[in-house]
Amino acid sequence: MGVKLLFIDDEDIVLRSSKRIFAGSGYEIDTASSGDEGLAMAMAEDYDIVVTDLKMPGLGGMEVLKALCRDRPRTTVIIFTGFSSVDTAREALKNGAFDYVPKPFTPEELRSVVANALEARKNAAGAKMLDLMAIVSHELKSPLAAVQTTAATLHRGYFGRLEPEQRKIVETIIRNCSYLEDIIRCYIDLSKMELDGLTVFKERVPFASAVVEPALDMPGIRDNVRKMPVVTEFEGDPVIEGDPNLLKILVGNLVNNAVKYGAEGTPVRVRLGVKDGELVFSVRNEGVGIPEEDLPRLFKRFERIKQKGTEGVKGSGLGLYISKTVVDKHKGRIWAEGEPGKWIEFFVALPAAAEGGPEAAPAA
Repeated sequence: MGVKLLFIDDEDIVLRSSKRIFAGSGYEIDTASSGDEGLAMAMAEDYDIVVTDLKMPGLGGMEVLKALCRDRPRTTVIIFTGFSSVDTAREALKNGAFDYVPKPFTPEELRSVVANALEARKNAAGAKMLDLMAIVSHELKSPLAAVQTTAATLHRGYFGRLEPEQRKIVETIIRNCSYLEDIIRCYIDLSKMELDGLTVFKERVPFASAVVEPALDMPGIRDNVRKMPVVTEFEGDPVIEGDPNLLKILVGNLVNNAVKYGAEGTPVRVRLGVKDGELVFSVRNEGVGIPEEDLPRLFKRFERIKQKGTEGVKGSGLGLYISKTVVDKHKGRIWAEGEPGKWIEFFVALPAAAEGGPEAAPAA
């Protein structure tokens, strides 16, 4: 559904100017020539933004503002006023207005205030959703871990040998637990990072010992039920400037993906080195691979590529998007190469730190 704007003013020239300013914007624009008419429309329809004049015959803009804040709290209200004193502006803001536009106004002024209001609405909705997801995810972590541990114990035969059909059922439970773990981890990562507002805490980080090794030591990777050994090839322990916790999220996501989509029992190869002033890290698995034309889609939000051989594999569609966000914030590059039906390898290149400098802080 597109953006819906309502302009309320008793001056026809203001209404016509407002419609002209947003012509071609793709927004749905309605107008009302009085406070009573505008309030009735705003109560009957779901408008994203209502821009109302402050002084009108009959019902004034302040009354419209108060009524909408009370009965339509999701609607953002902006005030038009030819009485742009500090007192009227303060009163409007105190009563819930997002901002005000003094008359006469320029097209740029009106566009700017409306754009700011739409951005604030988007950010508020995103922040609330991430907060909710993070809370729910944290609450799910402990019971899910208990189910995973119990299922893995049964699968290993600690309580007696399983019949083939029983083993299949337990493996289904383990696969679904892994899927839920992936979703929980991704949403917690999103809430930690706050995405667009993410700032990287920079310290000198030895990448192999402070990032890769702790990430590979996570139970879901170290003791993965698909019996895929992780083979490492490190050329030293190159240092970069960055945030070790975010970099561990990056490495964990790439290796988890390799285990999830690789052929059972085949190795996951993790390589690390330095080339042309960049730290180069890669993760390779053998399996279905990805067609070359689909490679650019991999790092998009909620993108999951459907292909033969991955029908039973579930995922959140966020892991690679989060990985690219971390790489971008570290001024690096991420890409993938592969051969359909055989293998795929994800590469990350990050600026290597200059020699010397303060010692890295202990890994978290």
